[in-house]
Amino acid sequence: MSYLLQLVIILILTKLGAHLSSILNFPSVIGELLVGVIAGPAVLHILVGTTFIQYFSELGVIVLMFIAGLEGDLSLLMKYWKPALTVATLGVILPTISAAMLCALVFNFAWTTSIFIGLVLSATSVSISVQVLKEMGRLNTKEGAIILGAAVADDIMCVILLGICVAFFGSAGSSDQPLWLMISTKLLFFVLMFVLGKWFVPPFMSFFSKLKTSENEATGALILCFGFAAIAVALGMSDVLGAYFAGIALSETSFQKNLALKIEPIGYAVFIPVFFVSIGLNISFKGLQSDLVFIVSLIIIAIIGKQVGGALGARFFHLTWSESNIVGAGMVSRGEMALVVANVALGAKLIDPNHYTAMIVVTVVTTIIAPLILKFFIQRATKQNKIVGNVINEVKV
Repeated sequence: MSYLLQLVIILILTKLGAHLSSILNFPSVIGELLVGVIAGPAVLHILVGTTFIQYFSELGVIVLMFIAGLEGDLSLLMKYWKPALTVATLGVILPTISAAMLCALVFNFAWTTSIFIGLVLSATSVSISVQVLKEMGRLNTKEGAIILGAAVADDIMCVILLGICVAFFGSAGSSDQPLWLMISTKLLFFVLMFVLGKWFVPPFMSFFSKLKTSENEATGALILCFGFAAIAVALGMSDVLGAYFAGIALSETSFQKNLALKIEPIGYAVFIPVFFVSIGLNISFKGLQSDLVFIVSLIIIAIIGKQVGGALGARFFHLTWSESNIVGAGMVSRGEMALVVANVALGAKLIDPNHYTAMIVVTVVTTIIAPLILKFFIQRATKQNKIVGNVINEVKV
């Protein structure tokens, strides 16, 4: 099948899936994710993961997180950095320890394998949660700020723990960098993001906006988006983290409002739907019957570990239980970071191909379930707020 026909099929099916999902009162992203499962190798085999889909999906998640940064509120993020760090810490510790103990004590895996499986479950992909938060008008709230901040901290912790585990447990030659260098490059990344965001982005956009060509500002913004993503990859970080920081930097400029109107149609019309479909394409049900109990157990731990860890972290900073549960649900989704950890573990010969396939299934299933949990807690919080508001009004009367 040609890449053009693949793109036509994906765009048609994702819009129909999102439409049906909205009619059934589910987040639209659920319909797009299920398109990948149903049309992919798991069911109908209409679509398969090709190089074209891989590259398009990578661009999709980069643009999605760039938009999240562009529409973000930096002052809100800075205001809630303490609860975000606590949420991230508990959200890493609980699922990692729980999964490692389950694998080692119940399924008799080696402790090295068990720890790496726990690390896969500790990774958070906030891109799916961002979509739900945007749909429900919760992106620029304290819950949204904590979720985004915690996702950034979560990535840092995962990378550091991954480096330590590979250095201690990995096969010879599995990592060509010493641990101190791996950690130093990660720290350099954040220094660069701060310096470039504060002193390079504003003059760059001012210069670009004065060029006598069409769509100068949108082009300049996308150059920054992909440039920051490339820097992130070069320094061993996730490309979506670089794109997110590029968006945050632009959100502090006078170009923000105009850019949001121009970039969103580019992302949501083409690239982002391919990203959501690509997640579903990773699902395959072949040969998984023997690992069904193991997979279901990990899915339960993956959901409960993040939900409880995130909610407790938020509750420590006096958020209500309704708000805390929204934060916890926003941390449940896995994605590209979990797949990165699984790939590194496979390359370091710390998990075998069968366990790798099981982790892919766990990652995709939790990513599909996460938006439903998040929407449930948002709707419940909204309903409770309305009830409280009505009671207060009655008392005033």
